[in-house]
Amino acid sequence: MEAFSGLGQLFEYIATWFFTDFNIRTIDSTTIPALLDLVYPIWNPIWALVNQYLGKWFGF
Repeated sequence: MEAFSGLGQLFEYIATWFFTDFNIRTIDSTTIPALLDLVYPIWNPIWALVNQYLGKWFGF
């Protein structure tokens, strides 16, 4: 499983960083509206299909 050792190291590095060095107060929240404007043309049709599926099969 030598092929997955690099992937495991990457996961370990990210987890270590998240639990030791990550501070949520350092996130720049001013870019979130621009990001949402970027992805809504893709996300809205997907979400419409999810709603249609839930309505058809589960009565939501």
